Amino acid sequence: MIEKIGSPGYETVSDPNVTVLRLIDESLGKGREPTFYEVGVGVGATTLPVVRRLANRGCAVLFSRERDVRELAEDLRGLGFDNVDDRWGSAGKTYSGYHFELARGFSAGELPQFDVAYLDGGHVFHLDAPATCVLKELCAPGGHIVFDDWYWTLGKSPTLKPSVHRKTADDYDPLQIETCHVQLVCRTVMDPDPRFEFLGLEGSTAVYRRLSAAQG
Repeated sequence: MIEKIGSPGYETVSDPNVTVLRLIDESLGKGREPTFYEVGVGVGATTLPVVRRLANRGCAVLFSRERDVRELAEDLRGLGFDNVDDRWGSAGKTYSGYHFELARGFSAGELPQFDVAYLDGGHVFHLDAPATCVLKELCAPGGHIVFDDWYWTLGKSPTLKPSVHRKTADDYDPLQIETCHVQLVCRTVMDPDPRFEFLGLEGSTAVYRRLSAAQG
């Protein structure tokens, strides 16, 4: 999969999220061995520099389509990185997804607390709202949840806007197509939770930090 990074047709998903990389660097700088969650792996543009920084310390837990998770994990193992958890890929069914895998792993007590989570999945409320509810419970005190594509909408998407992808108009009403779902998730799920503080936007990336027990 990582061979697609920077190749024709993948330009828009080939840049790593610099906010995530900064948070990983800060955690490593404090002597930690961070656990990193990536929800929606794309072609591995962020995963690859993260695992290189980790250098087999801590772990990277991947949530996305099962075939993508397995292919990416295999590529990373081929580079010598063995700290990748690829157990949480979702089947390609209509209602399967990372939101269900997160809930399944959390309820079974099989997922560790994370230091940094990067949510860059479907950017739609019915997937990201339940995923965020679970991520909040798995976030370690002082940990961060990073939301990508703050301004993205179905109507602005070059591949999903109704003029290009007719099914979008069948599956979503006009208000859903015009709404920034990531913002809606943050305002309804994150902002009311006193355990978390909004640190601000870095470009189109929103950053939240879980307060420590002493601060909460």
